[in-house]
Amino acid sequence: MNTEQNEGRTTTVELRALYTFIRVRYEGAIIKIIVSIENPTPEALADIDAFLTKHAAAVETDTAWTPARARSYYEEPPPRAQTIVREALRRGGVVPAGALRAEGGKGLNGHANGLRAVLAKGVEKELWPHGMRQPVVGIGPGYGKVQGYRIRDEALTAFREGLVHLLDQQEGGA
Repeated sequence: MNTEQNEGRTTTVELRALYTFIRVRYEGAIIKIIVSIENPTPEALADIDAFLTKHAAAVETDTAWTPARARSYYEEPPPRAQTIVREALRRGGVVPAGALRAEGGKGLNGHANGLRAVLAKGVEKELWPHGMRQPVVGIGPGYGKVQGYRIRDEALTAFREGLVHLLDQQEGGA
């Protein structure tokens, strides 16, 4: 048995041959459990589903943008919506509307529709969980023409890491 002191709180961990028991002696404990199961049996999936259902009130879904989720997000929408993400990324997270309107001389009508739809499609395809926040949002008063688009601060690092090839293309003259 091993006992540790963390900021005045005591955590007791007992190790046994095949099992690890974690007993936390203070209220409000957060235990992060990440489970990866390759080729799960139907019984294993049923057990996990039963556990998560039983403890649904205490289970928090990971809705953070990761590099893999950012890549999937970028690959899903039509090319006009991809342009918003790509150009915002190349400009440090923000792209002014004028930079998008100049491309091909077209207006921005419909550009962002693909970005809104991609979240729902990603949930359906199980690319990410329900509850993900839209990573790319319009800049403006909320009505009328947008002034541009930005990648949310909490998603920007994941998009930079996941879509680094777009930045490499820019540096290489593409």
